[in-house]
Amino acid sequence: MTNEINKELVQYAYANLQNLPKGQEYEKMILGVPYNAGDKTLNIRRVIAKELSFNYSQIRLKDCGMDLDNYQQYRYDYLKKVFGKVEEDVYIEPPFNVDYGSNVKLGKKFYANVNVTFLDCSLITFGDYVNVGPNCVFSSATHPTQPDQRLAGVEYALPISIGHNVWFGANITVLPGITIGNNAVIGAGSLVNKDIPDNAIAVGVPAKVIKIMKLSDEHDNAIAKLN
Repeated sequence: MTNEINKELVQYAYANLQNLPKGQEYEKMILGVPYNAGDKTLNIRRVIAKELSFNYSQIRLKDCGMDLDNYQQYRYDYLKKVFGKVEEDVYIEPPFNVDYGSNVKLGKKFYANVNVTFLDCSLITFGDYVNVGPNCVFSSATHPTQPDQRLAGVEYALPISIGHNVWFGANITVLPGITIGNNAVIGAGSLVNKDIPDNAIAVGVPAKVIKIMKLSDEHDNAIAKLN
């Protein structure tokens, strides 16, 4: 834990994310310093975010005139009410769970299967073309190991950063403070407690890099066409 607030991260959040609770406790929360999770402003945002995520699961095709395009667009527009930033062509299979939602940035073509959980007490940012399998957890939230600090209600969080074109298999947990590089593949059931470099395949509990992929010219051409 640190006791200094990184104003650059706060400025990034305020300039780039929406639906934020804001305020001193919010700033401490996203920056890894001890904060009061019982703060009223934070509590209200958590309740709103959980209600919104639940309501997303209640959206029905019949409510969109049985038109699949309208249905997809309605879901996409709804996600903008939940998350801090949503790029184009984002889709999440219901249900999903968030702490705040507003601290999550989803890059374009982001896709998550059922039961994805974002414990976004700090920022969780995803690059473009990320695919997430079912039952994955991205947890920026943590607690002190010292028992007396936990009894005192101390909480803190560390940001998670995910690169472009990353594939997560099913049942993966990503822990606080982790960075995962571009083009990485994380095998099903893995627990990611250390940074993963670009182009790596990592599996296991804890996740270990088993291969660094050599990318072809075809990959570069494919990415260029996507952009």
